[in-house]
Amino acid sequence: MKLVIQIPCYNEEEFITAALDALPRSIAGVDSVEAVVIDDGSSDRTSEIARAHPLVRKVVRLPYHQGLAAGFMAGIAASLDLGADIIVNTDADNQYPASRIPELIRPVLDGKAEFVIGCRNIEEIRHFSFAKKIAQRLGSRVVSAICGQQVPDVTSGFRAFSRNSALWLDVVSSKYTYTLETLIRLASRGIPISVLEISVNPPVRSSRLMKSSVEYVVRSAGDILKLFYTYSPLKLFLFFAALFGLPGLFLIFRFLYFYITRTLIQGIASGYIQSLTLGTAALTIGVFMLLMGVLSDLIFTNRKILEKILFHQHINSKNGR
Repeated sequence: MKLVIQIPCYNEEEFITAALDALPRSIAGVDSVEAVVIDDGSSDRTSEIARAHPLVRKVVRLPYHQGLAAGFMAGIAASLDLGADIIVNTDADNQYPASRIPELIRPVLDGKAEFVIGCRNIEEIRHFSFAKKIAQRLGSRVVSAICGQQVPDVTSGFRAFSRNSALWLDVVSSKYTYTLETLIRLASRGIPISVLEISVNPPVRSSRLMKSSVEYVVRSAGDILKLFYTYSPLKLFLFFAALFGLPGLFLIFRFLYFYITRTLIQGIASGYIQSLTLGTAALTIGVFMLLMGVLSDLIFTNRKILEKILFHQHINSKNGR
């Protein structure tokens, strides 16, 4: 049983050694522990320092700065190439407690889960602003609803993956983070997910992912919307179909009511042509949204089939078939 701990980083020459030193060297039930460092186009000596560390098996250096999502996926690919049975992702700034890694991977070792998230207690994190805490709670609720499973901290990067779950991973909807999409992708595949409550270490530097809480909220909201129509397109378009279609039906029935009760029965011109016009337009949009939802759901189903084919190709290639 091999554990590979991957650390995506960017200009972390000051902190990478401390992060690597904190990693466990041996864990019960694990035969070997190795580290992979992904240098996302750093302009400092991050790669050189990482290569000199005895725990680091491989350093992947991206040719230019591509963002956290690209670094994460490069680490997953490198870890799988090294034959990892379990992959742990953590941060280079030592935010997450490396001492909890044995607990993080325990559900995978025991066969109780294929994917484990170390969930922070957001309320205890003092350096998070009030707006960021609100966004974290709201985002976690929305993403949990999409996943169909309660995850209190969907943006935590402290994660453990079994090899099989890692083979399903990909990030296509975000350029700057991987946390939301990987969770939704694995949940959509029915991968067993577990959570571990953790406390974080004090920050050693400000976040490089986003410059402000406002930027965090805007980017997170945009990502959640993209993920919603990528992984739950039918639900999204059904919402818009109802949003336009139901008022449209109401306006049409309103016109028909007055047309029957006044024009046909009483012989009085009823008017209300505006209701018929607006109702027909709104109902047409609603039907169009419904058809878009059906088409999008078919595309999503086709993508899942292609992903399954690729998954089995990875499995067969590992087994030498």
